[in-house]
Amino acid sequence: MSKQCRCSDGLTDRTRYEEVVLDIMLYSARLKETVARQNSSVIVAMARMMAQTFEEGGKVLFCGNGGSAADAQHLATELTIRYRSTVVRPALPAIALSTDTSALTAGANDLGYDAVFARLVEAYGREGDLLVGLSTSGNSTSVVNAIEVAKRQGMKTLTLLGGDGGVLKGMADLEIIVPHAGSADRVQECHIAVGHVLIDLAERMLGYC
Repeated sequence: MSKQCRCSDGLTDRTRYEEVVLDIMLYSARLKETVARQNSSVIVAMARMMAQTFEEGGKVLFCGNGGSAADAQHLATELTIRYRSTVVRPALPAIALSTDTSALTAGANDLGYDAVFARLVEAYGREGDLLVGLSTSGNSTSVVNAIEVAKRQGMKTLTLLGGDGGVLKGMADLEIIVPHAGSADRVQECHIAVGHVLIDLAERMLGYC
């Protein structure tokens, strides 16, 4: 029979871990509330830009690194396949630039990693398309370079950032900066929540629900 471990404050491990659960999840909830209250009009404007892109026959490109790459794939898939089963609509053209391993590894090997998303934006992006860049620090050079190429090509740009916004602050047409510094996890939780709201609103604006 294993011994029950106690911390110096007299709490059992179970009680201590439950407090950690509450601390993390309640802070995450408060952070999302802050983002919503401070940025609701920006989120609506972002969704309108996305909906307009689809209405005009354009597509949405997403890029990000690490967990943000996963969020980019997640959101692109919900546009191309579906967001909710209750909404019946055509597929919406969206591409996550982090999904082609041959392109990423060739780009990193031949051009340097900082150029991989920019090169793919150059290949796929057209005037009137939309690029969404995700960076929890706001300092991802690969995303910075992609935004710069997108703007040169006449694309619209959105960014989901964290902390103080980093280098990317002010670069895009519209941005959300999650006011949390020091770790990516809470910022990513807000980014995916904002992404879901953007898709929900875009579907409404397009008349699908």
